[in-house]
Amino acid sequence: MKKFLAIIIRVCMLSILIFNMALPAFAAPESSTKIHIDQVGYLPQYPKVAIVVAGKGPKEFKVVNTATNEIAYKGNLSAPRTDNSSKDTVRQADFSAVTTPGTYMVTVDGIGSSYHFTIADNVYNIPFIHTLRSFTLARSNILINDPITGLTNAAGHEKYKTAKVFFTDEVSTAGQILDVSGGWYDAGDFGKYIPTGGVTVANILLAYEAQPEKFNKGQMFFPENLSTVDAASNMPDILIEMKVELDWMLKMQRPDGGVYLKTSGKYWPELKTKPIDDVQNRYIYGLSTYGTAIFGATTAMAARIYEQYDPQYAGILLTSAQKAFAFLESRPEPIFRVDANQNTGSGPYDKTNEHGQRSWLQSVEREYPNVKMTADADDRIWIAAELFKTTGNSAYELLLQQRYSNILTLKPDTFSWMNTLAFGQWAYLTNKHADETLKSKVKDAFLSYADATVKQIAADGYACSLRNDEYTWASSRIAIAKGNMLVLAYQIEPKKQYLYGAMDQVHYILGRNTNGISYLTGAGTKTPQNVHNRIHESTGIAIPGQLVGGPNNWPGGDPIQEKVISTSKMPPAKVYFDVSGSYSTNEYAIDYTAPVTYILSYFSRIDDSLTSEDLKLKTEN
Repeated sequence: MKKFLAIIIRVCMLSILIFNMALPAFAAPESSTKIHIDQVGYLPQYPKVAIVVAGKGPKEFKVVNTATNEIAYKGNLSAPRTDNSSKDTVRQADFSAVTTPGTYMVTVDGIGSSYHFTIADNVYNIPFIHTLRSFTLARSNILINDPITGLTNAAGHEKYKTAKVFFTDEVSTAGQILDVSGGWYDAGDFGKYIPTGGVTVANILLAYEAQPEKFNKGQMFFPENLSTVDAASNMPDILIEMKVELDWMLKMQRPDGGVYLKTSGKYWPELKTKPIDDVQNRYIYGLSTYGTAIFGATTAMAARIYEQYDPQYAGILLTSAQKAFAFLESRPEPIFRVDANQNTGSGPYDKTNEHGQRSWLQSVEREYPNVKMTADADDRIWIAAELFKTTGNSAYELLLQQRYSNILTLKPDTFSWMNTLAFGQWAYLTNKHADETLKSKVKDAFLSYADATVKQIAADGYACSLRNDEYTWASSRIAIAKGNMLVLAYQIEPKKQYLYGAMDQVHYILGRNTNGISYLTGAGTKTPQNVHNRIHESTGIAIPGQLVGGPNNWPGGDPIQEKVISTSKMPPAKVYFDVSGSYSTNEYAIDYTAPVTYILSYFSRIDDSLTSEDLKLKTEN
């Protein structure tokens, strides 16, 4: 009898053991819209925080390894606080102690679980490469047949490689036909613009100049019809791609050194129009001193970078930059030519009067009443600083000291076509031949901006760098560009709060925001599906690596967005719509994406093991 009972007990114990082994260590709740994380993931040795929208109630959170279903960490939520930009009541779930690579989720009893995310030292590598490839897939006048995304596009505007000059002046004649082929489409439309093209190339060349080891041959997996053309080059893929835009920019320079503003059609094509189906004539519009300066600064920077690979091309770039500088010297007052009907089918890119772009000049006038600024002073500083750095010619420094020293030492703003002062300051700061006394003042201005940005991040419930008034056009670009400024500040003075603040901006654009969406296409679980982009809308193909504008509380003609902001009191951080018609919040642009490339290159790890299969978007959750 005892033997029989012993057998029964053993069987029961074995059954219990098997049953317990079959049970998951944790029963995951449904995904919640109230737990916001970086949907791509986190680097192991950096702070890791989720934002939980909750007031009183839950006190504890868990981090669960989704592969083993085991609880990897338990912690207490921070005290509730109100986020000013979203009006959310938020609490932090800090799980920085979790450093083991793997896939995880954050859970809170009574609220649910976050999307899955990864902790790994190469977590940003794929989004980084996607941003690089987004420029390739925006090339104009060439067949695109990309097996990674599935995008197939006949050569756009192949019959319209030339365009007609729209105006007559002492150099140009209306109707004059010029070759303006090549380059990238700027955004959701088919226009090509010097200001945005220039700052885009400059942003990415900055990344290359800082860490050339992050960029190599073959990493962009060019489609075959493109790679056969470029195969003979020994340049890294990224320099091949930047040359595409630089070649187009060179075609936009006039014999007198001035640079046209843009090329486009007269009318906006319908949203579902493929590039090949946009058969309207194309025109060359506008001329500006600020655009000429951006062109010259970019080509001067590019000249020193391409010297290693193609000295002849570097010489062409430098000569073009010097011609642009001479044009500006002969025209000391700002010029922005606008002709009737030049903006009926393309963006105006008027630096002096668009979407509050004078706000920086106005703030300078308020803070520094004795400093007199013109709308193109920052751009003139930039071209002089780049030419000084590239050539070593002290005449450029003398000009900066005598004419612009009081502006060069102002607190900067983010890199953008609207404000290029930081580009010029960085070129001067990193020039070993520059005056040390003036460099010290520029350094102080740069770090003052960084300190103010860190303070703003600490005050924000989502650790975002944006003030309420910065939820405007391209707010996501502004946030990530502030992150770039912090990375640069870290290179000047290696304070961890600069680097951590920069990483917080990566987390913001990749999903740790009030809308719970990654504003970078293809990066995360919930990403924009209805981007205002004619290539996407006309082909149905999702192109990863494009940053959309993000929340925008400023009016500007977008009927979807304006209806909401005029009839409701939606908090500024929430004014975002994943609708293709909302061009003020859901359009991508090359100059939005470029600062993402910069910051992801910094936080990525060198990885030669990536394959084209790794880059294909996964449809499963």
